Amino acid sequence: MRLWSVILAAATLACGCAATAPQETGPCEILFPYEWVGNIDRARFNEPSGIVFHAGRGTLFVVGDSGDICEIRTDGGLVKQKRIRRGDFEGVTYDPGSGLVYIAVEGEERILELNPDDFEVLREFTLPRTFEGHLLLKAGGQGIEGITFVPDAKHAEGGTFYVANQSFGLGIQDDISGILEVEVPLRSGTEGHEEARILRYFCPGVIDLSGLHYDKRTGHLFVISDSTNAIFEFTTAGGLVNSWAFPGDNQEGITADEQGFMYMAQDSGGVIKVKWNRE
Repeated sequence: MRLWSVILAAATLACGCAATAPQETGPCEILFPYEWVGNIDRARFNEPSGIVFHAGRGTLFVVGDSGDICEIRTDGGLVKQKRIRRGDFEGVTYDPGSGLVYIAVEGEERILELNPDDFEVLREFTLPRTFEGHLLLKAGGQGIEGITFVPDAKHAEGGTFYVANQSFGLGIQDDISGILEVEVPLRSGTEGHEEARILRYFCPGVIDLSGLHYDKRTGHLFVISDSTNAIFEFTTAGGLVNSWAFPGDNQEGITADEQGFMYMAQDSGGVIKVKWNRE
């Protein structure tokens, strides 16, 4: 895609390569800054597709393609695991204001609200497929693939969700490769099944958006693209801040803890932990 096909090809040379001629940006500079820790998935969780670090509990929540969720420690030790129901769980996040956990269900375009103590489903929220009269999330399309919560003390609902819709074409108007800001009646709603509302969206110009992470330190969104093995840093308004070639394989979930570690859920298996070498 545009310059990325060239960038990613160069990135395969990896760090440690010797520069043969002066250049403005070398391959090592476009690799995500990390130190490898390893695969911590001691629970052997089936098809990990979403992950979030819950700061209130100091643990990780992981969801999978068959409707499963587990809570693990940051060393990979299993806390508990449960199959919620049939469904393609593709992303997970949490609201630090309430501590509740939220799961994005692909195909249904639905968000489940869970009690993290026992994994009881408390409420469900359905995303609209249209925005201002335009179809964005086509039924039968790839569906929502990533989710993250952005807290806002001034917002009536405590914040908003950002949801990634997966698409493998940049010109598809009715099934966009885009990121949507979604308002959900977290505080005002009382019913078991309610409707969400799309506030706005932006298209980052990359296909196969597979995971989202809100970084409270910068206030930015970190977005991964599975098929391009890339990670992008965006403002919540959609402005590109940075981009790197990303480690791992079949990356479908991303999160970071408060100790400077990043975790990736790989759909092909494994939860990868790396040390995030931030500036």
